[in-house]
Amino acid sequence: MIHSDYDMIVVGAGPGGTMAAKVAAESGLRTLVLEKRQEIGTPVR
Repeated sequence: MIHSDYDMIVVGAGPGGTMAAKVAAESGLRTLVLEKRQEIGTPVR
């Protein structure tokens, strides 16, 4: 089960999601980031 493998799952790799994931991972949480686009940061908006 995916939910038992991670302490935090972030949906969306925009600026807020990536910062939340970064802080969580640096704090020792097992973190997963999910993004619907293949390449993070494109297209630039």
